[in-house]
Amino acid sequence: MTILTDLLINLTSGFLWGTVLGAVSVGLTLIWGVMKVVNLAHGESILLGAYVVSALYLFLNVDPLLAMFVALVSGLLLGFAIYWLGLHKIIGHVDVVTLRIEMSTLLEMFAISIILYNIYSFLTRSEPFGIGIWHLTPISYINLGYMSIQVNHLTAAALSLVATFIIYQFISKTPTGKAIRAVMQDSQAAALVGINPVRIKMLTTVISIGFTAFSGFLVVLYESAVVPSISYKYAPLAFTIVVLGGLGSIIGSYIAGIIIGVTYGVSKVIFSVLVSKNASDPLALTMAFIILVLTLLLKPEGLFGVKR
Repeated sequence: MTILTDLLINLTSGFLWGTVLGAVSVGLTLIWGVMKVVNLAHGESILLGAYVVSALYLFLNVDPLLAMFVALVSGLLLGFAIYWLGLHKIIGHVDVVTLRIEMSTLLEMFAISIILYNIYSFLTRSEPFGIGIWHLTPISYINLGYMSIQVNHLTAAALSLVATFIIYQFISKTPTGKAIRAVMQDSQAAALVGINPVRIKMLTTVISIGFTAFSGFLVVLYESAVVPSISYKYAPLAFTIVVLGGLGSIIGSYIAGIIIGVTYGVSKVIFSVLVSKNASDPLALTMAFIILVLTLLLKPEGLFGVKR
């Protein structure tokens, strides 16, 4: 295999993975951008969707395409519980989020993250859990001569685009979406024109966690199987993508996800040539966090963010 062929394969793979990363980050940019809540339980919210889809498929033989809607509903319910049992007392009636409030929500989401992680570890015994060889079409691979692409990867990419477009249209075009953007920009001014910030904060949490759980289905499509520790891979990448794309920007997060995915693919080829194939994967992932540092230094508002 030539270096050029290897580069094309990794570019394609990185692009497809990047679409999944972009969708995975949308829920985080919503809750962080609107409510200033740093959701440290983001990775565990992703796992919720992955495990719900996997469990329904393995134990009840429910088609994953149907199970993804159950994953979405599970995420909506988790978001509702997180808001009313945890976040409401801290930020429900607060117009200006101070550093003390941010730290309180940070610690609360950290606790929720640990609780969910340990529940998953107990229920699955930290063994791989997923949909295995399930695929949407009768064939599992599409051969393009120099490479083969998994149908599940294409399915995940297509669903990520459709889902991100729907949530973007909802936030951009609907009255509720416009109210969410108003609260994100100025909670006090939004209240003066009749918007109920408490209701909007609750809805934002529910939508954010619900969409994140749905994206867990995309992750299990791409990975085939997941373990609890995979949250330590996807959550940090999601934070990087949100910062790169711009806090609160749905399109920015999606595009930034593709940038990170493509960067990973290209870096993997470069490091496999310059260093070794065994070291290429961790070094390629490191590039994402180098991009995070550079973004914070050179353009802290992100590619599509607004200077504050």
